[in-house]
Amino acid sequence: MPHRLGERLLPWAAVLCLLGWGAGAPAAAPAPPLVPPVLALEAPPALPADVLAQAPATLAELEGWAEVQAPAVRLAQAEADVAAQRTGAARAGQGARVFGGASLGGVRESVTDTTSRDYQRGQAQVGVRWPLLGSREAQQRGVREAEGAESLGRLRQAQAQRNVRLAVRQAYVRFAHSLQRRLLAQEFLSVRAPVEAQLLHRRQAGVMLEADRLDLSALFDGVQAAHDAQRAAQSSALRTLARLAGQPVARVDTAIPGWPARCMDREALLAQAGDDPAIAQARTERDTAAAQLENAQHTGLEAGVSLSQSVSRDIGGQPGRSTVVGVDFSMPLEWRAQRDAARGQLQSERDRADQLMELRLGEYRSVLDQALADWQLRGGEMPGFLNRLQAAQEGLRVARLRLDAFDGDGYSRLLMARYALYQASLQVVDGSERRALAALDVLALGSPCPPQPGAAEPLPDLLAPALTALSALPPAVRGEPASQARAPGLGWFSWSGQALLDRPARLDAMPQDSQRVLLSFTSAQLRALARPPGRAALRRLLEHAHDRGMAVELMLGEPSWVLPAGREALLALLAPLRHLPFDGLNLDLERSQLDAADQPGWEDGTVATLRAVRAATPWPLALTTHYRELQVPGLAQRLQAAGATEVVAMVYVSRPERAAELARPLVRQAVPGLRVAVAQSMEDSLTREESSYGVGRAAALQRWRALAQSLSDLPAFAGVVVQAWEDFEGAAP
Repeated sequence: MPHRLGERLLPWAAVLCLLGWGAGAPAAAPAPPLVPPVLALEAPPALPADVLAQAPATLAELEGWAEVQAPAVRLAQAEADVAAQRTGAARAGQGARVFGGASLGGVRESVTDTTSRDYQRGQAQVGVRWPLLGSREAQQRGVREAEGAESLGRLRQAQAQRNVRLAVRQAYVRFAHSLQRRLLAQEFLSVRAPVEAQLLHRRQAGVMLEADRLDLSALFDGVQAAHDAQRAAQSSALRTLARLAGQPVARVDTAIPGWPARCMDREALLAQAGDDPAIAQARTERDTAAAQLENAQHTGLEAGVSLSQSVSRDIGGQPGRSTVVGVDFSMPLEWRAQRDAARGQLQSERDRADQLMELRLGEYRSVLDQALADWQLRGGEMPGFLNRLQAAQEGLRVARLRLDAFDGDGYSRLLMARYALYQASLQVVDGSERRALAALDVLALGSPCPPQPGAAEPLPDLLAPALTALSALPPAVRGEPASQARAPGLGWFSWSGQALLDRPARLDAMPQDSQRVLLSFTSAQLRALARPPGRAALRRLLEHAHDRGMAVELMLGEPSWVLPAGREALLALLAPLRHLPFDGLNLDLERSQLDAADQPGWEDGTVATLRAVRAATPWPLALTTHYRELQVPGLAQRLQAAGATEVVAMVYVSRPERAAELARPLVRQAVPGLRVAVAQSMEDSLTREESSYGVGRAAALQRWRALAQSLSDLPAFAGVVVQAWEDFEGAAP
């Protein structure tokens, strides 16, 4: 019997049989085919084809584009360039200056008291002047001022890049969480039309009050409004990302980023306080004021030394020349007062910059402590939200099991439990978004910190069971009449689960009345399932199985799991798998495979193991074991109380009449909430009395269908499960 590892997803018809929905349920129009949930925002149709074909943009790519192309960054870069040019001009304007000039004049010069001489004189002069004292300091102050403005420009550019990086991350996080909210709303709304038709039918049949119908219909209206709001939020976030990136962004990789622990460490962030643009700007202003103060010793004193050479020529006379070394000096009468006032002004500017830097440091520490406290607070909220989500999942499971017990009220309770699961899932998404945004506020206070590879937040995995549970409604609740539910069909154990995972189309070879397949995997293959490529392959297999109306069930088998040490090993094996979108789990636990000394405690150990697995996993739970174990008085009640919803009784008798004779008492006496399937063998290693391998595939199918037909009148019968599909494929026609 099964002894390896596998998986399943229970179809709607199987859920109907599990809940025992009777033929007395009001009929309604069949539910329309469901549209799979949208996993990414559709790109606007106006975008060019090359944009639509681009790979999803990662957060790192968006940040890189925005730090160069964002309008605020480009403006800051332009301002920094202007400041750099001013600095270059100020540096080029200091030091010695060349001067020159030329003149032409008419001269009347007295020779005697009664005689004068008229002539014209041309003159040219060129020279160099070096500023001294206050003149030289004024040039240096101009250069210092320009250099300070250039440094401030670079700091403003860094601040703009930091602000843009934060804005990109915030828009990215909001986009990713809006997508999760939209997926939840889509799953909730996936059955709106058939359910509302069924509500109206129940109202017209007199089994539901109009007020109750309106209340339940209003749930869909509210969720539809929330869905539309999230779609608008996604579009807004996408436009923000495109504007910041400076290019069209059609698709976004929505993995919610995780961050290294060092990026959230308070001491490390305090050590980076000096790199904060606001603090660095105050420090630059202080340093500039200090340098200006050093260059204010001779303020008000204007002086210079010059060297010039001139030539002159009298028209009609001889040329002349001269070489002049000149010193000029200028001082206001209140020079000391002017100098002291100027130095006092510069000293005040330095003191103001000191105070500003202290203020910025204090603000940084305060903002950091507040941001860290908010981040820790948001993180502390998540366990409560997750517990509430798990409680809502359990509430929905219980509502399914109690559907018939509460008659019409059970219908309303099931829909309300589904809405409660939707609301609890939204709380998890909202809490995750608040925690992610709080983390971004902390990260914005430090140096650039890229996301940690492989540390994405596990929100999609946390919500996967809720998404599955939201869509797993009985056919009658989805609007299908109970009379349209299929009779229990065939199920297949398959030891080559990986082969079906790699090629889902192999399911098409199974008989048309196949309703479930129980897959087994090796331990290494199970570990691979928990990774992103494995999850993607599993979703493809589930989609193909659903299209054929088949379920996929995880099959795990190991006799020692009923022992305390083995039970812990089983829980450790399930821990990384619990968020995968399985709809059921089947455990093969057989007394005969235990050592003789451990066999007497098999019943208690099996009940304890089922109870532990039920508490640790979200899937419906089934047990596969020999039919004689199920004949033990009271065991079925204990299994159902421990959380099992189905038992698969191993009745390895090839004749359908004898197999039905052995199975009928088990199915007829099944406790409420516990269905019974019958396992048959197709193994070549067993005798013809135990296995149908020798008669071939066609005859074996006739036997199993005859067995199913003979037990189909029993409400608790869950169909025939065959071990194994690979043996069936290898048998004669």
